[in-house]
Amino acid sequence: MKITAIIQARSTSVRFPNKALKEINGKAIVEILFKRLSLSKKINKIIFAIPKEPEEKLLKKHLLNLGCNLFEGSNNDVLDRYYQAAKKFKTDIIVRITGDCPLVDSSIIDQMISQLIKKKLDFISNCSPPTYPDGLDVWVCTMKALKKTWSKAKNPKDREHVMNYIINSKNFLKDNLELKEDLSNNRWTIDEPEDFLVMKNIFNHFKNNFNFSWIDVLKLKKTHPEYFNVNKHIIRDRQTGV
Repeated sequence: MKITAIIQARSTSVRFPNKALKEINGKAIVEILFKRLSLSKKINKIIFAIPKEPEEKLLKKHLLNLGCNLFEGSNNDVLDRYYQAAKKFKTDIIVRITGDCPLVDSSIIDQMISQLIKKKLDFISNCSPPTYPDGLDVWVCTMKALKKTWSKAKNPKDREHVMNYIINSKNFLKDNLELKEDLSNNRWTIDEPEDFLVMKNIFNHFKNNFNFSWIDVLKLKKTHPEYFNVNKHIIRDRQTGV
């Protein structure tokens, strides 16, 4: 069974342009994300799926220099970009990751993959509804479910947000990984410049070690709450599938 992580990334973010290439300790966000995903024991291949647009020239060059697998597809129809990438690389299970979440945790991903296989699910996420900190969002589905979604989803929002159709449909066997305590108000994603400052504080604390868990970040917040204050006014986007 081939399990592939597909990371959607782009340079043309309105709120924080070129965030994927912003550097912390000499490493771009996409490189940090790649290194952390590589710690997974279940994922066989990691692919960056980016828009096939002239504006993505620098991002494309950077990813190729890192030796990453790359797929270029539709800018707005991200569902098609995912489906075509999964089809090209002949995958059985797709792990969807967004490129603005460098703290994504491989142990959470591996747990979700195991659960999908064990329960014979079509889809599992940890954010429908969210209880994990914002920035640890993961969606896992079978190729069969993605293909069905690709052929059935017609709403532009379902095409843009990839997993919306599955989340809102009753025609799939689904599950959601939840914590006993709701920690979803913790903001560990990069959508605004203030988010990047928080991320710098976190990674500077752990220096060049990328093998730390989300629990370690939670502990860090208790000992150094000042690292996390700069973006605490920003409200989490609750749009499913973003």
